[in-house]
Parts: sequence; structure tokens; C-alpha cells
Amino acid sequence: MNESVLEKLDVKPMLKTLRQPEFRWPVVGDGLGGEYQWSPHHWSLIKTLAEMRNQHSKSVLIRLYVSPDDKNSSHYVIKLDQATLSLPSREDYITNSTSAKVYRAALLSLMVDVAVMLGAPEKGALTQMENALAFETKVAHILIPYENRTSDNMYNNFTLAELQRTIPEFDWVGFVKAVVESKDEPDRSVSPSEPIIVRAPQYFKDLMKLIKLTDPRYRISSSNQVIFNVGGYKSVTTGTTSLTPRWDKCVNFVENSLIYATGRLFVNAHFQEDKKHMMEELIEGIRWAFIDMLEKENDWMDKPTKKRAVEKAQAVQAKVGYPEFILNDTYLNEDIKQLDFSDKDYYGNVMQILKFIAQSDISFLRKTVPRTEWFTNPTTVNAFYSSSTNQIRFPAGELQKPFFWGREYPRSLSYGAIGVIVGHELTHGFDNNGK
Repeated sequence: MNESVLEKLDVKPMLKTLRQPEFRWPVVGDGLGGEYQWSPHHWSLIKTLAEMRNQHSKSVLIRLYVSPDDKNSSHYVIKLDQATLSLPSREDYITNSTSAKVYRAALLSLMVDVAVMLGAPEKGALTQMENALAFETKVAHILIPYENRTSDNMYNNFTLAELQRTIPEFDWVGFVKAVVESKDEPDRSVSPSEPIIVRAPQYFKDLMKLIKLTDPRYRISSSNQVIFNVGGYKSVTTGTTSLTPRWDKCVNFVENSLIYATGRLFVNAHFQEDKKHMMEELIEGIRWAFIDMLEKENDWMDKPTKKRAVEKAQAVQAKVGYPEFILNDTYLNEDIKQLDFSDKDYYGNVMQILKFIAQSDISFLRKTVPRTEWFTNPTTVNAFYSSSTNQIRFPAGELQKPFFWGREYPRSLSYGAIGVIVGHELTHGFDNNGK
């Protein structure tokens, strides 16, 4: 790490970004003026939201992404949903518990500190950030609560034209085209007949009313917040007492951004193939036990339902270790060929990666879902069930102690540890999200 270069550059690279019309921050423009000046007459909410998604991989107010259609899982479709906010939960905005008040105060302090650090006048920063936080709090009130976000409630099929007629206050066609279309990908051309899954229609209706009543500078202040890992804010919201060392943050960022390249390095250095074979054996044992219980001990399912459940359990694909394509050098080089890093430009490297990540799901549009493939980071210490492909996934990072024990240990240790996790993931195929 060249920390002397980072200290010398300070906030200059970020200020360069804030000169772009779509990223100008009103409160900073009030302090720096000139090319940082923000004007409501030369600003477009739609363009800012689209460019935040395209360049920074950040969904603000509206989340647009591409994933398999829940009712036609062989095809990818565009989905629109409510976006997350700055604080950990909706309740942190809408309740007056002691912790919620502390969280809001910490967020406001961070917003003001960042604005002043970038050149905003301190008094003006406090006033504008209070208004921005008030807007974000109003957004929190209209978010659909978790308990109401069921599979049925969140599957609302529209065409873009139908959505435009239903919620005419926002240019949905223009927004979706700005995010999805690419000169290099003519197949991603979007028309008013484009099918869209809208996961929170009522939220969008309420959001448009709220936007109409809000001064534009506070809409953009909310969307332009830059949340640093600042000690005071992190200590309040996560309980940490010290900042993560810079080297650790850098390693984690690379690992979680270039997941296949770093996953390949991890597999080469730390994963033994016999783990994969042993895990596959263990999964088959758990599957057999699950089906045996289903057939012999389940007394509340009727025969046709039980037959379908057994068929589904038999059809669950087990994915272990890593996707095979990460062993293909040609694939990996093609995947990251557009990235051109510099050891003198950390900020520029991060911006490249964010733009790269932003396109990772959009690129799937118009393609058929590869039902036998999987795209999980091999270094992940976790396990998953995919309802769209009926897969249970156990990446290499999960196949280590204390979850997974090698052949030199009694099998009972692995059955009692990762075997529980296998059973947990398998049953996700039969819960309210896996049906």
C-alpha cells in the first residue's frame, strides 16, 4: 500500500467525480461554487439514479436488477424493487428507541462531517443534511415491511408501458433504458413492451408523491451520501471499537469484487478435491434420510403432494467447492479484460470495479438461465439454496473446520456440523420461498 500517495491525493479524486453534472452535491456546490455548483434547472433525478446504478453499482430509491423470473425460471427478467437506506433497518428511522435515536444522530454527524470535508460550509451542511435525513426518514415510512414481502405480493407482472400508465409521474421507460441498454449489446434494446416484475408497486406510488413534495436538493443529498467506514459511525451501528486495518479492507474488497479470479487462487492453494468427493457423499446421505422421513414419517401430506415433494428432493442439484469455469484461464481473462488497474490510482481502481459489478447482472438479460451452473464466490464461508435452479450450494470456504472435517476424522463430526447445514439448505426448497 502506498499510503503517502493516498494522503497526498486526499479527496481530490472524489471531487473530480462531484464535478460531473449527475453527481453534483448541492451542499458541496454551495461551498466550492464554480464547476461544483448545482442547479435544479440542469439536474435530472432520472439521470442521477441511472448513473449511480451504472457507475457506482448503487441503487438509490429504486432498485433495478436482472434475475430469473420467479414463475418462468429458465428466463431472466428485469425487476424493480424498493432500495435499502443508509441505516441497518427501517425501524432505525421510524421508532424512537434509544438505539434508533443514537443511530440517527451518528448518521447525521457522518453526513455533515463528509460534506464539510469535501468543502461544504459547516452551518449550511448541518441544515441541508438534517433535511436530507428527514427525507430519508419519510422514505423509510413508505417501505414495505419485511413481513409483508411475500412471494405472491412481490410478483407483479407489467410491461414498461403498463407501468408507465400505472405510475405516470416517473419516466420508467427512460430510466430502464438508461440502465439496461448498451451500444455494445444491441440485444439489450428496451421497448415499452419489455416485461418487468414490479416487487413493490405501492412503494413506488407513495415514493412519487413524496418526491413531488420534496425540494430537489434534498433528494440528491440523500442519493449522494458517501458512507465512509468512519470510526464513530461504525462503532455506534456495529459496536466495533476500532477501524478495520487498511490492508484488511483492501484484501476484502478485492476478494469480494473479483470473486472468480480470487476464488481460483483460493481453490488452488487451499482446497483439496477429496473434500468435494466426501461432501458429495455426505449430501447424498442427508438426502436419503430426508426422503426416508418424508415417505415414512410424514403424516400430514396427501399422497400426490408427498410424491411431488420426493421428486423435488431427488431433483435438487448439489454444488460443491467451486464452479468449474473458474479453472478456465480463457474464461477468467475474458471476464476481467475490461479492467485496467493502476498502483497509483486506488480511487480509480475502485470506480472501475463498481462499474464492472454494476453490469454483472444486467449482462444476463436475453440469456437462458444455465440451470446446471452456479456463480457463488468460492471463498464464501456460507451455504445457500437457489429456488430458481433448485440447487444447494456449498462453496470451498465453507468446507473447513469447524463445519467440515476431513477423512482423517470420524464422519460423525462432519454429519453433526455441516450435515446440519445441508439439511437446513435442503429444507429451504420446501419453505415459503422455495415452493
